[in-house]
Amino acid sequence: MIPRLILIAALIFSIGWGRSNTPVRQEFSPLTTSPWSEKQALWQRAWAGPVPAFAADMAVLNIFNIYAQATAASTENRAPWWAALKYQLQLGQEMDPYFRDVYRLTEGLLAYEAQEMQEAINILAMSEPYLNSSDPLLVAAFIAHQELKDDKQALRLAIKAAEKTDASPLTLSFAGNLIKGQSGCKAAVAFLRSRLDNIPEEYHQGIIRRIEKIQGNEKCQEGI
Repeated sequence: MIPRLILIAALIFSIGWGRSNTPVRQEFSPLTTSPWSEKQALWQRAWAGPVPAFAADMAVLNIFNIYAQATAASTENRAPWWAALKYQLQLGQEMDPYFRDVYRLTEGLLAYEAQEMQEAINILAMSEPYLNSSDPLLVAAFIAHQELKDDKQALRLAIKAAEKTDASPLTLSFAGNLIKGQSGCKAAVAFLRSRLDNIPEEYHQGIIRRIEKIQGNEKCQEGI
């Protein structure tokens, strides 16, 4: 891990040095704006060879550079940079699907800077088989619910987040709210009760209070 951090630091220094010696008015072009595809994935895996994690590190460094160029460009000229940023995020996830920074950058940059909400959801959802964390899935569910108003997709992602071993009361409550909205109070209460045996004991009181709150809602009492 330490050699990898040293290498990243050296690369960051090199990029910074290169920028400091670049004429201010020089125009840049994105590394690539090609759409991601299985063919691209195969080519990148072949190029990375035995060091795919290094390729993921390079992709993340490229993301910072691309973001800096995008924000320096006028709003109407940012589309190619956002396309390049999306490509590098997909590359980073493909090369190292355990690399948490790829998902964090997807959330912050692709979703809310580039406004590529669905593409961000797709990348965040790819974390499911690799990370023992509910965070990327919860964020994907929130984006689907809050930004795309797609509660069917949001519920599917929220339930997957709730199934993770680190799922917090916040994650479970969010999933419960979506279930209540789509299937009613009885289904929401049943879901929350079903999770009690799969979460740390310190979370139990929070979930029990959430169940009691649903049961105490006048609109829900008839169905429970």
